Amino acid sequence: MNKKILLHFITMICMSAMLTGCTIAGEIDEPADPSAELEWVGIVEATMKNEPADPKEIPIIKAEIVALFEEDEKQIVLANIYQLGFIPQDGIFLSGSGGMVPVELRYELEDGKPVDPTIIYPIDGEGFLESLREMSRGNEQWYSKLLESQSSHRRIYNEMILKLKDEVEKNDLEGYVHTIDTIPGYTENVLIFEDPKNEPTGNIAVVREEDYLKAKNEIGKVNWPHYEGILFNEATGLAMLEIFDDFPQ
Repeated sequence: MNKKILLHFITMICMSAMLTGCTIAGEIDEPADPSAELEWVGIVEATMKNEPADPKEIPIIKAEIVALFEEDEKQIVLANIYQLGFIPQDGIFLSGSGGMVPVELRYELEDGKPVDPTIIYPIDGEGFLESLREMSRGNEQWYSKLLESQSSHRRIYNEMILKLKDEVEKNDLEGYVHTIDTIPGYTENVLIFEDPKNEPTGNIAVVREEDYLKAKNEIGKVNWPHYEGILFNEATGLAMLEIFDDFPQ
């Protein structure tokens, strides 16, 4: 086939694909319309949202689209899903449920609209990587991006806290936005550690000095010396109860 004709043929296929770019020879093209991918983010997040077991928990979900394509008359979406739950308590948040997982979603198309999604998860344990390769259809770029879900906490954490701030404001949840010196229970006799180890940039550790010194004194005496404190998010003013095991001073 003439190369110009072949190129025109491929272009026509790409233009007709629903809300997606075209994948040729294992390479990923960006979706032609960025708003289409944004629309799919909303669709996938709505699909994956579950009611938390604890009615007090505020569930936060983030979807990152890895690939969009049609297969067997279905719309296929490969995505990384991040879910964190936060339980409001006395002006601070406790950690609830959570997880980071790659998924494949298969939507039936009804009058061009996605309906009746089927959610496919990778196999746990030894079969995880192999099932992820099957999900990726042998595409190494997709495989690598789906695998990123397993080590993305530091990268996506601040985005999840911004989403939580939106929920706080939307639900008129009062008494949960602070400055660093007004965190309930952590206004006196505290130590402040900027950019704490193993935590995302833009967060500060605020800990009671007594708890810190007690845990520090256990170094070499117990298997895991640790202490409780607050991980304060500078951008939002939200305070998360956290466990720390770093001793910077």
